Amino acid sequence: MADDNRPLKYARYAIGEIILVVIGILIALQINNWNEEQKTRVIEIKTLKEIRANLLLDLFELNADIAVMDSITHSGTAVLNYLNNNDKPSATFKYHVHVSRLNPHFDAVQGGYSLLQSKGLDIISNDSLRGAISKLYELSYPYYAKYETERIMKVTNIILPKYTEYFSFIWNGRETFYSGTSEISEEEFFAMKNDITFINVLNLALNENEGVKDRAHRTAGNIQDLIDFIDAELDGK
Repeated sequence: MADDNRPLKYARYAIGEIILVVIGILIALQINNWNEEQKTRVIEIKTLKEIRANLLLDLFELNADIAVMDSITHSGTAVLNYLNNNDKPSATFKYHVHVSRLNPHFDAVQGGYSLLQSKGLDIISNDSLRGAISKLYELSYPYYAKYETERIMKVTNIILPKYTEYFSFIWNGRETFYSGTSEISEEEFFAMKNDITFINVLNLALNENEGVKDRAHRTAGNIQDLIDFIDAELDGK
């Protein structure tokens, strides 16, 4: 009778062993998945921190460019007003001419976003944040660059050639946007005052500057919004 029960006991023992092995495998897989998830989260946090650091640099540079564009507007308007009320060029007038032709350029820092692309965008666990990052780098930045490119073409092909018909520009050796002035003779000044094309070109320069500056303000707002989004995400991790 005891011998008759042995196969059943062995079967139960074997099934128990199999169940234990399966449970062990499942636990090991769960631990491995948890470890992989932790590694992914570490990479995610590192990438977000690098993107955030890049964005702070971008925001600083773009706000500096906006300040330059404010100066361009101020100087361009001053040049127009001076031409309407004076018959001889002054040192201040020459300086304002120099500033009015400036052309700042924004170059975004892309290291953090390049890192994200190399790791795969899906390492960002928050779908909304992932979308916001892609929108800034794939839409907002290229759109702003388009505005800048159009202005650069007009400055290069229309505005500067007209300026140099009357002015020579002097750099004073200091490494700033505002370093320098312009020179013009009284005879050339008189001719320029009566050149409607020059006035139109100066107005074009002002309009282009204002258009790019408006887009710069919007882009700076997008950058700040993304910084705030990343901060909130990092605080929750």
